[in-house]
Order: sequence, then structure tokens, then C-alpha cells
Amino acid sequence: MPAIFSVVAIVAAAALCWRLARHLEAKRAKKAPGADCLEYRTALAFDECLDALAARADDDEFAYTCTRQPDGSFLLHFTLHKPTGQPVDTLYSLRLDAGRQTVVTLCFLREAFGYREPVFPRALLDSFLAKKLAAVPHTPPAGEA
Repeated sequence: MPAIFSVVAIVAAAALCWRLARHLEAKRAKKAPGADCLEYRTALAFDECLDALAARADDDEFAYTCTRQPDGSFLLHFTLHKPTGQPVDTLYSLRLDAGRQTVVTLCFLREAFGYREPVFPRALLDSFLAKKLAAVPHTPPAGEA
């Protein structure tokens, strides 16, 4: 009989942990929209951006893959920081919107080991996108934010 109580207590504790994790993830998802997103502008056309992302160069900041998703966005997966040789596992959602200037939206999804924030600073992403797509960070006017 004590074994049954132990099993029930373990299952109840696991269910409580699972529910708490779900609640925290839902709370994180309700955070201000776009808080984890960066926006850039480039003069390159949509197709030129795709070509630039497909072309790998030795002077790229990162080793990466960029795969297209069914919704038209891309998953940008950084796997290695080349200057330091540090392996990374950072995943971003990348969206390209054509117009007079192509708008590049980069949204952080996850970091290895469940980190909720990117390991590398924004300046490194700015540098990567400036070299790769000639993109500059876009800051909305004070009234939009």
C-alpha cells in the first residue's frame, strides 16, 4: 500500500511541474509582441536576399542553415560562431517582406539548453546582417513603439 501512495505522489508532483511549466510558457508568450524581434531594412530585392543567404562565405560571422517554412518564413539556425570557434545552437525565425526596401524581421525562438535569451549580443546580429544583406537596424519612431 505505501508503494501505491508513493507512485500517486510522484505522478501528482510531475503533473504539478508540467502544469507550472505550461503556465510559465503561456505567461512568456503573452509578453509584449515583438519584444524578441529585431527589424532591419535593406535595399536588396527579395530574391537578392535569398541568394545572399544561400551563399556561404568564409568571412561570415556564423556557420548557419536557413530553411524555408510552409508559411513563407525561414528558420535561421546558427551552429558555430566562426571567429571564436564556439559551437552554438541558436534558432531565429526570419521573415523577408518585399517593398521599396526589403524588411527583414528576425525573431528569437530558442537557445541551446532552453535559454530564453540569445547568448550573443544584438551587435553581433547587426554585424552579420550588415555583411550578409547590407541591412541596417530599423528603429520605429517614438509614436509607434
